[in-house]
Amino acid sequence: MNLRLRIAAVLGVFVAVNALFVIALLWAYGVLLPGVVAGTIVFLRHGTVGFDLLQLPVSWSTVLVLVGAFLAAQAYYGYRRVLSGTRATAGADDHEVARIVRRLSMSVDVPEPDVRVVADDRPSCYTVGRLTDATIVVTTGVVERLDEDELAAVLAHEIAHIANRDVTLMTITTLFLEIADRTYHAARLARRAASGRETVSGQGRLALQWFLPLVVLTYVLVAPVVWLFPIVADWATRTLSQAREFAADAGAARITGTPLALATALVALSEATTTPGTDLRSAKTRALCIVPTELITGRNTASLPEIGRPTDPTRRREQITTWLEAETSATSPSAHTNTSTSVSTSVETHPPIDERIRRLSEMAAEQEERP
Repeated sequence: MNLRLRIAAVLGVFVAVNALFVIALLWAYGVLLPGVVAGTIVFLRHGTVGFDLLQLPVSWSTVLVLVGAFLAAQAYYGYRRVLSGTRATAGADDHEVARIVRRLSMSVDVPEPDVRVVADDRPSCYTVGRLTDATIVVTTGVVERLDEDELAAVLAHEIAHIANRDVTLMTITTLFLEIADRTYHAARLARRAASGRETVSGQGRLALQWFLPLVVLTYVLVAPVVWLFPIVADWATRTLSQAREFAADAGAARITGTPLALATALVALSEATTTPGTDLRSAKTRALCIVPTELITGRNTASLPEIGRPTDPTRRREQITTWLEAETSATSPSAHTNTSTSVSTSVETHPPIDERIRRLSEMAAEQEERP
């Protein structure tokens, strides 16, 4: 399937899932729960049941308004939520990273995004957006590990995300995944309490104390209604993320003209990245990063490590060839441990690193063959 068609199809699924999620909650709490309670009372008193489950508590026009408001709220609060831990500092936006981003933005005629460099040794680079606003967050760990061309290629990758207009969408999808997962988690409060009260938060204990019948009914009636939404949201986020990473890699290669620089940058970042947690609630935002890492937040800084001089293209090609050969011919679990770990975990929210690097190598070969 064509990449744009695939992204459009996943987008359609995502919007439909959002609409169904709103409808499911309205139906569960506005029709199913009160209907079952009232129907049970009427049946015990009169021996008959007379309520219609095939209805909604509000009109369809109200449903459309609520769905639109739900999507708009995700776009607005998703951006604020991700950036809430990254604090801008006055005078910390005039440095080499900001200047590279400014130059790359001008080259593809996109609005210049905000840039925040967080003082942290862990490598992380991601972009969040809200309609026309976008912010690129880079850690000093990324700047320290990459040379000048690699850093420009990584930033061009983020600029390509902005140019492809998928930054806002990914910000929304990761937030919806969190909302759907938290909703299902809350609906299963009764089961978690039965398994052990030590797993229940203070708010959960309060709900059990004062609203136990509602908690039980929510688990019995509402949890089966919403259990599928985190699964579908996770699939949509991962599928969209994988498609957009390939597109952003290709865009970065076109913007900088140095696809091998992005390839070696991916190698360096994947080898420096520890395996992220596998729990859905802790892993949901890794799709925003250039390689699957936890989002790093903190105070913006203007004090950057020294940026290394560009590597010779021939040496860069040799580095990539050696790395790919090690990936395909490794015969023991210990061979290329760090990269293998990164590749295996990247399948979830990102395409495999080796597949991305092979595509970039093919782009470089085609570029070299042109007269």
